[in-house]
Amino acid sequence: MSRTAWRFALTIVSLAALATTGWSLYAVARHYDAPEIIAVAVFLVFDGIAYACLHLASEASANGRSAIGARLTAIGMAGVSVYLNDFHADLINGGTPASLLFAMPTVGLLLLSELSWAGPRAEARAARTEQPYRLPAFGGWAWALAPRLAGRTVKARAVHHIEHGPTTSVTQAVPPVKHSATEVLRRRFAEMDPADAIRVAHDAHPDAPPAELASMLVTYGVIVDAVQVALVLHGQPDEVTVDRDDTDDAHPDTPDDADDAPQVTGRPALTKAQAILQAAAVLGSDFKAADIVDRVKRINRITVKPEYVRTVLHREKKAGPESNDRPMEGGYA
Repeated sequence: MSRTAWRFALTIVSLAALATTGWSLYAVARHYDAPEIIAVAVFLVFDGIAYACLHLASEASANGRSAIGARLTAIGMAGVSVYLNDFHADLINGGTPASLLFAMPTVGLLLLSELSWAGPRAEARAARTEQPYRLPAFGGWAWALAPRLAGRTVKARAVHHIEHGPTTSVTQAVPPVKHSATEVLRRRFAEMDPADAIRVAHDAHPDAPPAELASMLVTYGVIVDAVQVALVLHGQPDEVTVDRDDTDDAHPDTPDDADDAPQVTGRPALTKAQAILQAAAVLGSDFKAADIVDRVKRINRITVKPEYVRTVLHREKKAGPESNDRPMEGGYA
């Protein structure tokens, strides 16, 4: 039903209810020989004040003010009006049916007005983030089968609401936000040092070339390129670790001052050609001679010229798979 139709229906009902109870109060006033104009004013005073107080109560609730005074006044005026309607029923010897006929329109009008203004009041409270106490909806069967337990539960929740404030119901609970594994890992890698992220990716895929590792890390928000990955993974010279047994395996007749076994040294120094080929293998397919010159100088501490780099790479490419060294992967500029 549209709001216009609702207001029209409410107006019709209100006029009918005021006319019914007004006539009853008018008859009581005329019974006491009140002038006609005073008799008409009587029902306007009682029902009009009660109706106006309900409106004031709704405005007070909407504005966040206490409406207890307006509500008590409305109940008091409605009670006096109902009493006079019952007195009118006694005057005409109508009994209980007449009392209900004269009094219920006033009661019904006030209840209808209260219910019609409940919606706007609730919207105003929600706008102020207020959440009044609501009776739990247990259902009729719950109240019929376990009335005491239902009553104690309602009371306990009301006490909790008063002491601790409103709680979010299950139906209003915010559903948990779901995150994919990629999103979680993106946040994790964002907090890490890029070098640590590169080492983690290398541990997971030890056989992957630097270009593939860089592409993989980019999908997780770590913006690196193949050169940076290669620098992190091959930036330090390899170390050779020798595990030596504590027991003495020497012959019993060996003098105590005999020298130990020759010390194990690191890898022999690379030649210029080997350093160039190693750098070319690490950098992948997209590189320039200047990139190899820079890497060989930075990693191997060897100074070479771009012309020499091109010569070595051309010779390696021409040698093909028969070369003892690792085949070159890609070209150069």
